[in-house]
Amino acid sequence: MSDRVRLPASVDGVIRRIEEAAAGDEERASTFARGVALGVLVGAAIAGSTLWQRRHAGAARQRETTRPEPAAPDR
Repeated sequence: MSDRVRLPASVDGVIRRIEEAAAGDEERASTFARGVALGVLVGAAIAGSTLWQRRHAGAARQRETTRPEPAAPDR
């Protein structure tokens, strides 16, 4: 089994371009790589927050629909 991780072609292409750019202008390439990494982290945080809110909203809605209706008072 190979130790190398197989990445999708699009991701592999981006990594190769960053590596090639780093050979010519290391400062710009490292700045770009930091920006990409920061973007990934922010995107993951937003997506996680959205999923968390939807999960809790769905659970609250489910609790509301499964509660028994209060009995009407007898007159």
